[in-house]
Amino acid sequence: MKRLFILTYILLALTSCEQYKLRKQTMAEYSTIFSKVQELERTINSTDFKTLSGNELIAIHEVGGELYYDFNPLGLKPDQYAACEALKDRVNILKEEITEKTEAEIADFKISPYVVEDVLFEKTQAYPIYLLKGEKLRWEINSQKPMTVKLCNADARTVIKTYTGKTSVADSLEIQNTAIYFLEVIPGSAQYIDLNINYKVKELARLRNATPIKTEQVDCSKGDFGAVAVPGVKMHNIFEEPRKFTLRGQLKSAFSGSSIAMVPIIIPAGTTDILYSMRMATSEQDRSSDGEFHDNMTRTYKQIKFMGLPLYEKSTSNGLLNTLLDDNRPLRDEDAYCNMYVFRKQTEAKKFQDGKASAGDLKYDLDFSTVGTQSCNGRIPSNGASKIYLGFENVRVRYTNYLWVEAVAIIPTTEYYTTKYSIDQ
Repeated sequence: MKRLFILTYILLALTSCEQYKLRKQTMAEYSTIFSKVQELERTINSTDFKTLSGNELIAIHEVGGELYYDFNPLGLKPDQYAACEALKDRVNILKEEITEKTEAEIADFKISPYVVEDVLFEKTQAYPIYLLKGEKLRWEINSQKPMTVKLCNADARTVIKTYTGKTSVADSLEIQNTAIYFLEVIPGSAQYIDLNINYKVKELARLRNATPIKTEQVDCSKGDFGAVAVPGVKMHNIFEEPRKFTLRGQLKSAFSGSSIAMVPIIIPAGTTDILYSMRMATSEQDRSSDGEFHDNMTRTYKQIKFMGLPLYEKSTSNGLLNTLLDDNRPLRDEDAYCNMYVFRKQTEAKKFQDGKASAGDLKYDLDFSTVGTQSCNGRIPSNGASKIYLGFENVRVRYTNYLWVEAVAIIPTTEYYTTKYSIDQ
């Protein structure tokens, strides 16, 4: 009996000790939560929710959504239990208040991804926006002179509204389909324009910054939606494979072979320039890069194409053509060099080919001929001709040079591109 009493006493003592620990832990948590709730209440009561950004409203809403308090009543005294219950009610009330205040702002909140003031427009500008069904898009655009404004659904490739010859456009649209839309401003001529594009959302989660849109310029056909015409070029390969020549040294050519060679170039209709590649070496061994001049030039052109438009202007074509040539220079053999002459008249070219006159006594295009040149590439304007002739002469006395010649014709053409819009993940 005495032993049972002792065991009961020890059990009660342990239970009392455990309850004391739980009570102490519960009240410590109460004190911490109470302080945080007080601080959050002061912040909420002193904040003008109408001045907050979308990200700030969402952040506060998320804080409210995470608010939670409960407690373990075991071992609490009546006044402690009442205090914990009161704090629990207070947290729930604060949670509801935060939810109501943040969600109330959706009705008046607007997101303004594009605001432009007094900016010079010299070409068409497009402003893409991703919108959900039920959201409302609004825009106000003012200009000095008449302009054209279009609202388009980029995904459906349709024009929804068009305003022509206006100096002021203010309108709105309730979105019927979730998609990427864009407003296109066509200034007509250089002028200063003010622009404000904004939209209202229906979901709190959409109050964040506008969804990023990725733009990409892609090839298209003339009649495609949003097709824009730009000047470009078509490259025609003059030779199916490189023209290869052996230029004997002056001394050796007196006994066999020849120190000169002639390449006629038939110029396709519409050609403005001939771009050529000339590789010389002291060895007749071919290189893997021989015959790839046209393909490499085409590849470089495609890389340049969408870096900046327009691509080609007849009066200022040097920039594009020089870039193409600079990126595709042939490998150079320092010991190999020759003279190259550009003949525009067949009679002069024949005299050179037949050896009836030295190049110095013939009429050749001095501006585009080169003396003592090594491996290189270059540009020769066609000047409306249907054929030109390239003459090559090895001026070295003893050594033989081997020559590979490739050429492409540059023909101006009209190309079309359109802008593809997608969500930037």
